[in-house]
Amino acid sequence: MPNPTRKLLSSAWASTLLLPKSSFPPRALPNTSYLARCTDDLYKWQRSARKSATPFVLHDGPPFANGPLHVGHAVNKILKDITCRFELSRGKRVQYVPGWDCHGLPIEIKALEKQRSNASVDPVQIRHAARSLASQAIVEQRDSFRQWGIMAEWDNAWKSMDLDFELRQLDVFKFMVKAGFINRRFKPVHWSPSSRTALAEAELEYREDHRSMAAYVKYPMELHLDGETSIIHALVWTTTPWTLPANRTIAVHADLEYCIIDSPTHGRLLAARSTLEDVFKVAFGGEEYSIVDSLMGKDLVGQTYHDPVFNVGGSPRPILHASFVSDSTGTGLVHLAPGHGMEDYELCLHHGISAFAPVNDLGHFTSLALPTDPSVLEGRSVLGEGSQAVLELMRTKGSLVNTHEYLHKYAYDWRTKQPVIQRATEQWFADLGRIQTSALESLNEVKFIPSSGKERLETFIKHRREWCISRQRAWGVPIPALYHRESGKAILTAESVDHIISVIRDRGTDAWWSDPEHDPRWVAPTLRFQFDPSELRRGSDTMDVWFDSGTSWTQMMKPGLGAICPPADMYLEGTDQHRGWFQSSLLTYIARQLTESGVQEFKAPFKTLITHGFVLDEEGRKMSKSIGNVTSPTEIMTGSRLPLVRGRADAMGPDALRLWVASSDYTSDIKLSVEALKSTNVALAKYRTLFKFMLGATQDFTGPMVVGKSGLQTNHRIALCQLQHVSDRTFELYQRHEYNKAVSEINRYVARDLSSFYLETVKDCLYLEQGEVRAQAQFTLTIILQGLQSILGPITPLLVEETWAHAPKYITSKYPHPLRTRWDIQRKYLQQFNDTQLMKDLPATHGALAAIQKASERARAQKHMGSSLDCYVMLQVETTHGEWQTVGDCFDRYLSDLATLFVVSKVDVHVGQPPLHYWKAEWMESESFEIDGVKLRAHVYQPDQAKCPRCWRHLAPVVSGGEDEKALCQRCRSVVQQLPQAHPPGP
Repeated sequence: MPNPTRKLLSSAWASTLLLPKSSFPPRALPNTSYLARCTDDLYKWQRSARKSATPFVLHDGPPFANGPLHVGHAVNKILKDITCRFELSRGKRVQYVPGWDCHGLPIEIKALEKQRSNASVDPVQIRHAARSLASQAIVEQRDSFRQWGIMAEWDNAWKSMDLDFELRQLDVFKFMVKAGFINRRFKPVHWSPSSRTALAEAELEYREDHRSMAAYVKYPMELHLDGETSIIHALVWTTTPWTLPANRTIAVHADLEYCIIDSPTHGRLLAARSTLEDVFKVAFGGEEYSIVDSLMGKDLVGQTYHDPVFNVGGSPRPILHASFVSDSTGTGLVHLAPGHGMEDYELCLHHGISAFAPVNDLGHFTSLALPTDPSVLEGRSVLGEGSQAVLELMRTKGSLVNTHEYLHKYAYDWRTKQPVIQRATEQWFADLGRIQTSALESLNEVKFIPSSGKERLETFIKHRREWCISRQRAWGVPIPALYHRESGKAILTAESVDHIISVIRDRGTDAWWSDPEHDPRWVAPTLRFQFDPSELRRGSDTMDVWFDSGTSWTQMMKPGLGAICPPADMYLEGTDQHRGWFQSSLLTYIARQLTESGVQEFKAPFKTLITHGFVLDEEGRKMSKSIGNVTSPTEIMTGSRLPLVRGRADAMGPDALRLWVASSDYTSDIKLSVEALKSTNVALAKYRTLFKFMLGATQDFTGPMVVGKSGLQTNHRIALCQLQHVSDRTFELYQRHEYNKAVSEINRYVARDLSSFYLETVKDCLYLEQGEVRAQAQFTLTIILQGLQSILGPITPLLVEETWAHAPKYITSKYPHPLRTRWDIQRKYLQQFNDTQLMKDLPATHGALAAIQKASERARAQKHMGSSLDCYVMLQVETTHGEWQTVGDCFDRYLSDLATLFVVSKVDVHVGQPPLHYWKAEWMESESFEIDGVKLRAHVYQPDQAKCPRCWRHLAPVVSGGEDEKALCQRCRSVVQQLPQAHPPGP
């Protein structure tokens, strides 16, 4: 709708107009004071002012203290901040203490790189360098977080490398030791040759495009059946030929049918009947074969075979039944290496077969791989030339049938992006068998957003029976175990751990590595009666970093050592944390409760668990520097990714980043596009324009002359009713954490209800009226201003803070700061403006307005009118049956205000055929519309009165002699006469 303000300013009556005046800038300007006020100052205020209020605890999933932040960090931290600010608006006291995960391999690698020039780098040097790197990263990351407007207890942030954190972590570990959850075993673990350490499942990535050289190999066996003995070969298929030196048994399935086949090239072979077609196609190139005999798998169980390559002259090895054997791939016979696979290990353990893994920390074969000729394999990488060497050895011995390339899913080290292996080593494990059931039950009381998160977390827990918690690194919390030098036996008891904790409390964790080798202070008094301190050594393993962050719940409420914190109200992290931090937090929290007697109901460490997706580029690709599709949070704030506006970047500051995050559906992966950023900046600019108008229009407001809705004009009543509805609606969406829907609701309200409707209807009385009529508009705008501040506060706090800095004295002196206002109380106040009848009638008035605007556009096209005020309107109710009376009554109720609602000079309503004089107008445009089945027409036609030079309404008398341009309408004449020193302009 055309805005007449600019033309009015050039009018001779401009001095009599009351135009909005505000110092509020149209574009965001850098101002650190606003940032400080709406973050640090606000957090301190609520901590003090709301000491007795209900707390809301959001426990921070710690970012890794390594390198600069990316846009994924922004999504995470801003979602948390929006949540905290909303809870603050509900009257709660927010407890949000940020944290950092400081230990782990990436930092240690950087530390080693810094120490590369030093030929002898000991663990203490590595730890000092790593601590320095982590500390520097924390400062840089914290500054970035604060620039995003994150309100938190920054001065009290926890870090996993702080002594207090480490002591609490070790205390949880002690209770788990006491309860028997911690044990040490020689068994297969995921081992990363590139990192030279064991890995937990949460530290793995799985690639679908891994290529292996698969092989068919054969083992000779004497088949004893029905009193007869046959010499055949068991045909085995493997995708890991490098594990063949560690073979200890072959597994079959008792219920599968197996065949003895005769191959012209390889003699008699044993394989599952259902696999023969595929096996001969791949292994023998379609070679003809014949079936000699068949038997069931149960007949094979207990039979034996020989390994003529790696067990020359050794004892025969057994064939076992395994439920995991199938005929879906391979031959139905599976080679088992208990030192290189968990299923292999467990089955062999049940039959008393020990694990064997002739592979070192680098992933290279040791001399034990081929004791008869160690040089053939020793030192070769099992993932490279070592695997080829094994196959060549099998070929020379006549045991290799065929090889082929195989594309399959495979585990990779999530840090180095290199493939891992399974390798049996001595490691510390947390037994999860006793924890699983209680952990799963506790999730029934947790609210998951999205709901699919529950099933995802349950799946990870159900399939995890133990947790390898030891790592072969220097930068971490030491596993407080002592070892007997001669026997290698580990000593780990609750008493020994408690004593070591007391030493660490005095000396710090670095002393574990820096103290003299035989220092007796680390040996508990009771152990000194059994051993001389020189007989014992301190272990070098550190704890899995997931155990570090998994015990971060000890930082909530800061209880003393030994206490269990109540659950947090919320955990909020990326969806990858189902297999990481969510899981480790839950398992350690439940484990700690299981150590307490009398606990009947086990609780998860979180009451609500929210997960968000990853940020992708607009084509759905993962962001990568190599691709060149990375967008940083700073680029969003500065607008550097957007087209220039008047030759400069359209910088909208931290609120642009925050609004983009809030606008995104975080329950799935988020695509970051230029169009989305443009929409964000357009919305922010619209907010600023609205605030500038409302602040300017209320600068001279001295107080409400009207309270309640009864005395307000219809347009004000509609505006307040709409505000009440959008306030309730967005409040509910915030409560459900559907922030993107809240933003959509806000933008719809701003564009349709405020910009396109109410602000157009209110300009006339704001600019042209005096006294109570104008005060009604100012009163309404004051309420809308505060309501919009509350609605936008959680998302755009800097904008709201800035509006408060430019707010009229009446508002700042009478009302509390918008970021400290109780939105829930404000909603109760707005309830008085709810008007059921008005909202029921609103579709009719909006329908009429839409028809009027269509007719007006046609009149403009014919050059009949310019401004919407250049016409009269007649609404004709054409139908005189059905609900016509209801529709007619609707317009009659608001007849005196319809011209204001439609922003036209005059409105009449007629039922049936209108009087003939309407048709005498020089021009008329009509538009049909329908309300509840009642047909109506909106007639837009030429006014028969003069245009008032002050208000532009065609309500001024027509004066003969061409003087009509100076004649005011009755309303303007009355207002002007009341103005001090008012006089009409001269000729």
